[in-house]
Formats: sequence, C-alpha cells, structure tokens
Amino acid sequence: MNERKRILILGAGDAQLNLIKESLNQGYYVVVCDMREEMEGAKIADKYYKINYMDQEAILKVAEQENIDGVTSNSEPAMLNVAYIAEKLGLPGNSMKSIEKLLSKRKFRDLQKKVGVFVPEHYVTSSIQELLEYAEKMKYPIIIKPTESSGTRGTTKISSFCESTIREAYNICREFSRNNLVTIEEYVEMKSLTVNDADIFVIGDEIIWDGWLWENRSKDTPMLPMTEIFPIALPEEKLCEIRETVNKIIRASGVTLGEYNVETYYTLGDEVFVIEINPRQAGNYIPQLIEEHTGVSLTRLLVSTAVNDMSYYEYLKTFKRENNYITLQVVFSKEDGIFDRLYISPEIEENVKWCKMAVKEGDRVVRGINAAEAVAYVDLQFESYEKQHHFTDSIEKYIYPILKN
Repeated sequence: MNERKRILILGAGDAQLNLIKESLNQGYYVVVCDMREEMEGAKIADKYYKINYMDQEAILKVAEQENIDGVTSNSEPAMLNVAYIAEKLGLPGNSMKSIEKLLSKRKFRDLQKKVGVFVPEHYVTSSIQELLEYAEKMKYPIIIKPTESSGTRGTTKISSFCESTIREAYNICREFSRNNLVTIEEYVEMKSLTVNDADIFVIGDEIIWDGWLWENRSKDTPMLPMTEIFPIALPEEKLCEIRETVNKIIRASGVTLGEYNVETYYTLGDEVFVIEINPRQAGNYIPQLIEEHTGVSLTRLLVSTAVNDMSYYEYLKTFKRENNYITLQVVFSKEDGIFDRLYISPEIEENVKWCKMAVKEGDRVVRGINAAEAVAYVDLQFESYEKQHHFTDSIEKYIYPILKN
C-alpha cells in the first residue's frame, strides 16, 4: 500500500473545515495548526498542534517534523505563511512575493496600473493628517478601507468631504487593518448592483473557470454581497473581456497554483474593474455552491494539487459539467434589534435546499454593514433560469428576518 500523502492545514476553524474533511476523504494524513483546540477541525485531524498558525518559524518546524507533502489554508492572513512553507520546503505553491501582490490593496492596485487595466485613483497612509490631505483633493464619492483585511470589514463609502466622518472611518480601518495602513480610493460607480464574481483555479499556465457566478448587492449596502446566483449569463464577449483582464493580473502577480476569489464589475465607461483577487476560496459557501451548480469540487482540487496529487485534475479534463440553477441568499437585518425568526415565503419554500442560521431567537442583531453580520444563509435550487430570476430579482420580499417588537 502506498504511504498516505501528508498535508498541513493552517487553521482549524469553520473556514478550514471543508479542507480538512476533504483531505481526510481523499485518504491524506492531515496535520492541523491552530491555537483553538476546541474547534472541530482540531478534533478530527490526524495530528493537531496547538500552535499559532501565524508564527512562521513554529509552523515551519511542524512542517519539517511531519515531513509534509503540501500545505494550504483558507485564512487570508495565513496565505503568506502557506507560501513561506512552500518556498522553504520546495512544495507545490506560490512565492510569498506573488501572494503579497494580491493581499495588499496597495500592491494590487499598483499591479493593475502596471499591466494597463482599469484602476481607480488611490493612496495609502498610516497618518490621519495625510489621509485628510488626500481626501481634500479627490473626486467624490470615495472609499476608505483597511489596506490588508478580509471581506468588507472596515470599509466606508463617503459621499462628500467631512473631516469628522473621515476621522471616524480612519479609526475603524485601523481596527481591521493587519498592517495598520489605510487605503483611500475613488469609488467606482457600477452599471448595476450585480458583481461578476468567480472562484478561479490556477494551475501552471492554465486557469479553470468553473466558478462563475453573479453576486447581487442590496441598494441599501452596495458593497455587501447578498445574493449569489449560478449560472452567470453574460454574453461571451463580456466573459472573454473579464478573463483576459484577470489573466493579465494573475500572470503579472506570479502565482501559479491555487484557488482565487475574483470580484469584478463593469464601470459606467464599460471598462472591466477588478475589485480584488483574494488568494483563498470565497466565503458564503461559494465552493459548495459551485459543486451544486457544476458537479466540480474545487475544494478537492485545492487539497489534491497542494500535495501534488494530480488525479482529480486529470479527471476534470473530461468531466461533463452540470448546469443547475443555484441561489444563495445571505440574509441581513435592515435595522438593529432582537431576532425573532426568519421568514421564508411559502411561494419559495419548496426551492430551499438548506438553511444555516448565524443567530438564534433572542440574539441581538445589527443593521448589516459587514459580511460578518449575516443573520442566515439560505440555499435554493430552481428548475429554470426564468423561475430563478423571478424570485432572485426581488428576493428580499420572500426571505427576511423578523425582529421582536
């Protein structure tokens, strides 16, 4: 019998759990590093180390000691350490330099400018005084956000110059920014509230595009992902424009392996604007939804290629994709209050595949501004594109939280 492949996963929390489970399903020996021994991932791994996965030298020591074949994670801050171990031990993966270009909002915008794709005016600073100086000379609206953070945490849109508002946004950003830097950039108006999203898979010179989706945003919070819709239905020439733009950035970054979450939309001038490319799987259960939509498991592809097991990659070359109509509604509250229950209209109830609650009755909820403030996740499947969009185009009429009086 062949010896089991050995994979190191940084993190034992919810974001890593499917990586751990899929690695075990593939018969790999799973080593996990995380300080939180109570997490399920720590309990089901073959070997668990109570170690801070942000401690580079500590996790490198574990990697060497366990003689691992590969390393991965879904924690955005940990992706630099994944690259660090891969570089040090000559394992499948990316250089730290290439991952830094995607993680840093400043370096990412600079990369876009270098390759000649659309990029907004932007500045980076750690000084409130400098921030105010930049803010005075910029065209409004603007966005102030942490230079290194995840999701929409700490991001603030400002419509006109106001010193007190900018100071407040700066302080919020500093709470979320991993490097204490704050980015200020022009707000790029969208043609609609729909983002063209994708989880792509990079393997050498190839990019696998099974993860296309539409992401609708609420008019109340246009920077907050709300409704994830599969399949995307853009004309082929538009898809081609997006692919070409993303490919330029990916190749210039130097990354050669892994799953990346890409968010794009068209500007009022009909240019492709790549908001960001995150060096990890998307949240909101996107990898699971991609599998429901196409039958392709990007999670399996991620863990298998991390340990240089190319069998699933080869299998996908001839695998016939499904095309199921899948929607995920991320439910947010429109106001602060005490949660009573989740309303799902009888008209749409038969289409619900599963529902995961993020809160319970009696919990205090706040008006949804950040992705972490979701109340529930509702997965739906429809028999046709027409029926899917009949409901999803006005989904908040059919699914919403009810607060106590």
